[in-house]
Amino acid sequence: MKINMLALVVLFFILSAFVASHVAVYFSFVRFFGITDIAIKNILLWSLVFLGSSFFISTFFAHQFENSFSRFYYLFANFWMGLLVNLVLFLILAWIIIWVSGWVGAVPKEKLLGILVILASLIYSVYGAWNAFSPKITKMEIMIDSLPKEWVGKKIVQISDVHLGHVYREKHFINAIEKINALEPEVVVFTGDLFDGTDGSLKAFLEPINNIKAPAFFITGNHETYLGIDDAYDAISKTKLIPLRDSLENINGLQFIGIDYPLKGGDRDISKLIPAMKGYDQFAPSILLIHEPVQIEAAKKVGISLQLSGHTHVGQLFPFSFITSAVFKGYDYGFKREGSFAIYTSSGFGGWGPPMRTEKRSEIVEITLK
Repeated sequence: MKINMLALVVLFFILSAFVASHVAVYFSFVRFFGITDIAIKNILLWSLVFLGSSFFISTFFAHQFENSFSRFYYLFANFWMGLLVNLVLFLILAWIIIWVSGWVGAVPKEKLLGILVILASLIYSVYGAWNAFSPKITKMEIMIDSLPKEWVGKKIVQISDVHLGHVYREKHFINAIEKINALEPEVVVFTGDLFDGTDGSLKAFLEPINNIKAPAFFITGNHETYLGIDDAYDAISKTKLIPLRDSLENINGLQFIGIDYPLKGGDRDISKLIPAMKGYDQFAPSILLIHEPVQIEAAKKVGISLQLSGHTHVGQLFPFSFITSAVFKGYDYGFKREGSFAIYTSSGFGGWGPPMRTEKRSEIVEITLK
């Protein structure tokens, strides 16, 4: 069995940061609130152990059981994960204040600082939850060379990273479908991670899809591979979604091209896949649906007009957008044009893990073609 050393290093770093964050919260609270009683220290310690372990335990339950308890526990544990990130951010700020105060000879009120850290973290987390569950409509006008007159002024709606599962439920998805229909698009595109991969009951989630009035294309993301590609495609086969599996559909002279998310150890080299597709015309206008904002140079080379991607969530929680920006070389969010090629990476409609967004708000993207 081949071991990916980079993956092991990243996993070790993440777990180390996870444990260190809980340790930092424990010792900071003991210091700020002047806790000396052993019993209270133990309550704090074991509370943090419970909260930290809940992420792993609830994830196991979420994959094994479909009931109200597993959903609530999963939601609770993931909210704690988001709150933990925010606590650490404000604790860092508090320790900076203490350090600067000591440097200038002032004496900060540490208990007050502790209270402010908790309040600020809670408020910031609630703001993040509102961001996650209150999607905006992002309106774009994008020019495409040689666009057929039938498409001029017409709209395409992109929705990415819905993550249907224990956190983002059918009611939230119904709201999305209503918003999409209100925009009256010519075509709707789902650019991966429709499913979160934690919930085995998909029927209730998918029924609203058939209420979409426009044709709707679908490609897979990494979370469909967690659910199981066959299960994902079997589920959408009962809907009006049109899967684009390394294939294209030509609608009135505009090519819609979809690329499957690569399975573990697999490869999806679009510089080879796209030219080999039946009916592909490099010199005709085209829209590429690919989950991650990658293979930019290859997309340009094969003549793609517009690439639509998602996946990154723009880091979802501050300050992780710095990581996504570095990993995806600045293509992790928003619109960029480079000559005749353009790309839009969506922040996504749902999210993974913590039910909050303290980076970019969730969105549905309306694109008017010019």
